[in-house]
Order: sequence, then structure tokens, then C-alpha cells
Amino acid sequence: MSTKVTLDRIDEAMRGHGIEIARDDTRNLGQANINGFNVAFALLSSVVIVRADAATEIPSDDADATFYLAANQVNSASFGARAVIVDKLDNLIVRTERELPLAAGLDDEQLSAALKSAVDAVLATQDAMVAITQNINEAFREEQAD
Repeated sequence: MSTKVTLDRIDEAMRGHGIEIARDDTRNLGQANINGFNVAFALLSSVVIVRADAATEIPSDDADATFYLAANQVNSASFGARAVIVDKLDNLIVRTERELPLAAGLDDEQLSAALKSAVDAVLATQDAMVAITQNINEAFREEQAD
């Protein structure tokens, strides 16, 4: 039977995958460090947003468009999550995220599987961002060498 998704249930489901989340109950938010990424679980009224952030050393005011081009390529393909570049802090952040619809509720097994799939997707999309960024940089270096 499907039941309402709560932060308690998200916390319990992630513990079932061996992941402890640090909770902020006032904001319906949980966070965990997974494979070196800050992963957030934001519970909204009709969705859970699973988001992975990777800090960079690139200043936000840098004119290099490599990360933006990589995010565009990722978002043109089907990686199971979308990528955005956050430029509101001193350095750029590569953010990947996936939304899980939950308006109809989910049973424990569905919630656990959906969260695992979402975490896997945002981490795989982070890996794709690294690979695509490297490919763009290599192509640029080769073009400069010619």
C-alpha cells in the first residue's frame, strides 16, 4: 500500500542502503556525503529532489564555457539526471539532480528503489560531466596544437 513520503521514511530508506543522512527537519532536507559528493534529498509537496554537488576550482566569473558545454551535452542525452552549473558562489559548482514524483505516495520498497536509482543517476551524471569535460578540453588542446 502506498503511503505518504516523509523525511523519516527517506532517512530509513537510505539507512537501508548504508547511508546516513544529516537532517534539517525545518527545511525538509537531508544531506549525505556519498562517494565524495554532497548529496541532498529535498522533500517538497509532490516530489523529492535528489541532488549531487561537486565544487570546482573555477571562479564563477571565469569566461571558460567548458562546464556549460558539458552540461548541455549531458542534458541532450539520457543519463537519468540533469546537469546544471551553479555560478552564484565564488567558484562554479557542477550540480546534477533528479526529481522523484511522489504525489500518489510510495510503499517502502518503491521508495527505496526510487531513491537508489536517483542517487545512482546523479552520481553517474557527475561521472559523465567529468568525462565530457575532459573530452572537450582534449579537443580544444588538439585544435590549438594544429
